[in-house]
Amino acid sequence: MQLVLGDVVVYGTYGIGRVVARERGLVFDVEHVMVVVEFEGGLRVSLPIERARLQLRALASEAEIEQVQQALREGRAVSSEPWLSRRRGARAKLSDGDPLGLAEIVCDGVARTRSLAARGLRPELASGERDVYLKARGLLACEIAQARGLDATEADEWIELQLGSA
Repeated sequence: MQLVLGDVVVYGTYGIGRVVARERGLVFDVEHVMVVVEFEGGLRVSLPIERARLQLRALASEAEIEQVQQALREGRAVSSEPWLSRRRGARAKLSDGDPLGLAEIVCDGVARTRSLAARGLRPELASGERDVYLKARGLLACEIAQARGLDATEADEWIELQLGSA
């Protein structure tokens, strides 16, 4: 990835941003070429080019979106482990921001909600799990929207349609 001005990139839990500048800056008294990425809402992040190449990635390709589609349609078995035991893995997937990992978080949340409802319980995720689920779903919808030229609502409807096939 070249990381030139105007490139659309994905940065883990921040989501989709655009490279808006390359400049020189000091990090621990060492001069580096810095990449400045701007996200929705005006958040700007400056990263040394070496770190940027490790942490930023291009938008999901159509092949990756097809893998996401397959994962959403297949669904997942509901883990019997409590949220606190599953939290580390879910947060790692969220931080990584890989679309397939985000889809897995979404599937887990939906499967758990459906399982609770099927057992006659209130179909509501624990607060922390719900936060991770909503963040993952939002990031996934934004990336699908950007990659396919949709708005976020259309992308979220597409996700819901795939989940309905599970």
